[in-house]
Amino acid sequence: MGGVQALRDELRDARPLPLPHRAEGPSSCSRPRVVVRKRPLFELERERDFDVLSCEGSTDVWGDGDPAAMWITRAMLCADHKTMYCENHCFYADAVFDESASTAEVYASTVRPLVDGAFGPSRTSATVLCFGQTGSGKTYTLGGIIEALREDMPSSTAGWRVSALEIAGAVVTDLLHDSATCMLRDDAEGNTHVVPVALREQRPTSEASDAPLSVSVVVTTASE
Repeated sequence: MGGVQALRDELRDARPLPLPHRAEGPSSCSRPRVVVRKRPLFELERERDFDVLSCEGSTDVWGDGDPAAMWITRAMLCADHKTMYCENHCFYADAVFDESASTAEVYASTVRPLVDGAFGPSRTSATVLCFGQTGSGKTYTLGGIIEALREDMPSSTAGWRVSALEIAGAVVTDLLHDSATCMLRDDAEGNTHVVPVALREQRPTSEASDAPLSVSVVVTTASE
């Protein structure tokens, strides 16, 4: 714990390394954004003093200022098998949310701007992808995002469709239909397509409306 607290004191008083500036230019608005969310500790982890993640920077996902960083502290043992020390590793992201941030806050800062863009004049499709190990809070976060998305989807003449999938190794399930298993199909060019149980869809109410735009929500876990 001493090594973790020492790092946090250093981050609070003086940044150990300067945060790099995010890329700016014509493509900066359309590039993927990387957001990290730290989940609260489980009671067992809290009892064993397992908190080794330290958040630095802001939650400004779409701004052009400095990015944020997630620091991971590793407890190490010297070659003498007696002396312990800590290694701190830094991973940069566009925004970092600590364990005090609610899912509503994450949605408002991260996903809501995508929804506004999808139903604005540009009518761009959007995808939210959650990646991480088992137990890191992906499905919990996506569940809250889906509920917020349900409230934000407009009732208008514009058509839209939504899919929410979970990928665990080679298994894909549909989060909008009680985690039913999806089908995987390859086309003639060798591309793999996921066929959900059904799409939550609103068709255009007039023939003059554009084709339905797509909003996808995906949670994925690396196979172990």
